Amino acid sequence: MALGVVAAGLLLGALGLTGAFATKPFAAADEAQHTAYALELTEGRLPELDTLVRSTVPGMPGLPPDCRVAPADARAAIGRRDVSVLPACAQRSGALLTTFDLMYTANHPPLFYLLEALPLGAGRALDHPVAGFYAARVLNLAVGIAAVVATAGLVRILLPGRPDLAVGAAAVIAVAPILIAVTSQVYNDAFAVALITAATAAALALARRGLSVRRLLPVVLLVPAVALSRASGALAAAVLVPAVGIAAVLGSRSGPAAGPAWRRPLLAGFGASAATGLLTVAAAGWFYARNNRLYGDPAGSERVASMFPTGYGHRSVWEVLTARDFWWTIYQGLFGRLSLQHGVPHRIVIGVGLLTVLGLLAAAARALLAVRARRVSGRRDWAVDVFCWLVVAAQAALALATLVGYVAAGGATFTRYLLPALPVLALAVAAGCSALPLARRGIPTLLVVLALGGNIVIMLGRELVRRDPRLDGLGPFAQLRGALEVTAVGTGRTPLILAIVITLGVLGIFLLGLSLWNLAACTVPPCQWRPAPAPAPASAGGAAVDGGGQFGTESDREGHSAV
Repeated sequence: MALGVVAAGLLLGALGLTGAFATKPFAAADEAQHTAYALELTEGRLPELDTLVRSTVPGMPGLPPDCRVAPADARAAIGRRDVSVLPACAQRSGALLTTFDLMYTANHPPLFYLLEALPLGAGRALDHPVAGFYAARVLNLAVGIAAVVATAGLVRILLPGRPDLAVGAAAVIAVAPILIAVTSQVYNDAFAVALITAATAAALALARRGLSVRRLLPVVLLVPAVALSRASGALAAAVLVPAVGIAAVLGSRSGPAAGPAWRRPLLAGFGASAATGLLTVAAAGWFYARNNRLYGDPAGSERVASMFPTGYGHRSVWEVLTARDFWWTIYQGLFGRLSLQHGVPHRIVIGVGLLTVLGLLAAAARALLAVRARRVSGRRDWAVDVFCWLVVAAQAALALATLVGYVAAGGATFTRYLLPALPVLALAVAAGCSALPLARRGIPTLLVVLALGGNIVIMLGRELVRRDPRLDGLGPFAQLRGALEVTAVGTGRTPLILAIVITLGVLGIFLLGLSLWNLAACTVPPCQWRPAPAPAPASAGGAAVDGGGQFGTESDREGHSAV
């Protein structure tokens, strides 16, 4: 399994490095605001939503680096021709200040920006701010790889008997266009995905593998970090705090039915939950109290939504959920900019969706047949299984609720707000592929990964053309080469970057195919549409041998992990 996860990381590295170096700095919306937030921290200041962006990196939009404006004065000058309240350095001839000049990312907690402040601050201190900026992009790419590893770990906890699905989900999320977009630039979304996924996996491991100090320590560190990752992180942490307590109770039992020995597990669960909750409040509570004081709500989401009205105004949750284009917009948004999805990318969008749905239907049918035939072997702790899936479902539902709430408040439909649910969506794609023909060699999963990777290359080329029309008419490889030559990479280093990217991509594909070929042969159940006869009871001298049903059993959790 480790080999497959490494392969997934190589694929994300190849695609992410391409995007990080081929995309001009600050070409995408919000990157200047995220960068400005981190640079404010290097100067010892925590920004507000009304703090004006300063151009502290060459090519960065904003005021001159040494120009400072009080947030209240900046807010008063937005959209007004009378800018007398502003200092001379902030007065533009013939140009009005708009909300796009403000640091509208300042409602997010500072943990991500403290991390990005390291390369950005070092670049400024060494008088190489552009190099520091690209180092910040690469650092965020490493965060994306951590999200891939966390996804594999979470799936391994959910389905211990199916390491092939852990590798498949990691590979799918590694080539998810929306994740590549936010990891190859300075955005905080991948940071939140990595922390929420890792914290959820660590919490569920308490139930699946038992409570111990060694397993509890990552939990009490990761959950407070989740609350400090994004403005929506407090809600994710609020789900995890009680989940830690329940997981500790389940992991402290002597068995599925512990009889009267419930006092000790309950005390352990209460202690684990209380410690996690207290540390989370101590670490992040001050920031959400600040948001509530400045903007009227802990996340500041209503204030941010009011800064960028969409024309829809406030809508009810029901109106959003039943809107004709809401769900289709979200789905398309997972694959990149909607206006560029025509031709091959559009067919990939449709094809991946259809294959996933058909595969999941086939997997569900086969799972029902397996249950009917009573093919699941060994003792299974259904309480732990149900609990694990409920926690994961709650996190995914919370991500959707965050997006719906933002849209209902008047905001736009940003699919990346759904990113914390991306590991679950990647698992759904991998599970669907595992029920298709040739799945016992991992071929459907590998083909979907190749299709998604190809889609990213095509869509990146179109994005580059949209920003630089001179690249129009060239092939994807020529577009990437041309884009790299006009960024900080330059003409001389472009062949080296391309060689590194191609090597990482080819090696990742080869290792992924090898890992899936070996894992799927051992763990994917064969296509069998007739209910098999129930196995004979195990004799005293040995246990029954079984394939483990569609998604395996807990008794398989230590097997098939070498590849």
